[in-house]
Amino acid sequence: MKLAEMSVGDVDAVQELIESDPGYTERITGYPPGSADARSLLVMRPESVAEDAKVVLGVWDGDQLVAVVDLLRGYPNGHTGFIGLLQVHGGRQGKRIGHAAYELVEKYVAGNWREIRVLRLAVVDTNAERAAGFWARQGFEATGEAKPYRYDKVESVARLYEKRLLWGHPELVVKGSGIEGHGLFAAGSIAKGSVVSQLAGRRVTTAELTELLKNPPVDTITVDDDEHVVLPAEPRPVIAYGNHSCDPNLWWADAVTLEARRDIAVGEEVTSDYGTSTGVPYELECGCGSSLCRGVVTGDDWRRPELQERYGDHWIPALLKRQQHS
Repeated sequence: MKLAEMSVGDVDAVQELIESDPGYTERITGYPPGSADARSLLVMRPESVAEDAKVVLGVWDGDQLVAVVDLLRGYPNGHTGFIGLLQVHGGRQGKRIGHAAYELVEKYVAGNWREIRVLRLAVVDTNAERAAGFWARQGFEATGEAKPYRYDKVESVARLYEKRLLWGHPELVVKGSGIEGHGLFAAGSIAKGSVVSQLAGRRVTTAELTELLKNPPVDTITVDDDEHVVLPAEPRPVIAYGNHSCDPNLWWADAVTLEARRDIAVGEEVTSDYGTSTGVPYELECGCGSSLCRGVVTGDDWRRPELQERYGDHWIPALLKRQQHS
């Protein structure tokens, strides 16, 4: 299957797909598909969204359009993309086409919209039985936000979901490091407080992670007492090359987000303190060269008073919780 941007020249193919699954339109609008639905999908957008910030993507299997996705760039804010619709051809449902289409959308966003680090969407209650489970399986979580939804005779509620993407600052590059192997470096200046990376991946238990760690390298962080995020191994994402330093220029803003601890100059290696994100038995000989180097980094470094004072609240939440209860 391949992904392609759609235009008004594809209106007939889009209309055929919409009409192949009339139940979706009926659940959302209360009516069967209309003859102008495809054209509306291809051109309509919120007033605040520029024309070039809307794209309709088609997923093709040979000559057949099997899925269509309505996507907005920078809506409702500059680092968020909004999925207005993902619809699978009625004759191809139940064959994981929706999952494949969503994976292609993530790749499209990562390759073309480098500033987007969150995807967001709304599920209308009248369609929730079909849609909510699907989006949960793609990694989306309910935000708790809900808005009244009305379309002619359909009165319902639209509930918002979002997913944080695996994301690295556009100024990050991978180069040989004096600390260890390859590392991340700033190709441009990065201001203090800027989000530099956001981690995402497979969620595993401590027992599962212990088994994975028998076959390094494994790029992982702890997000709760028995929950860990393991980054993709192939291809290894750029942000996985971040090295440890005992005097890092990044620290944690939340469970999966690293931000600049201070201004980062062009050419400077971008580092974090592994001790602030490791909640399992772990030991690493450190060669960071910092005047604050502690020689060995361990999974118990969250207990060290000098580190608690240095980093304040900038630990992953699971380790902050341990500090508060120790």
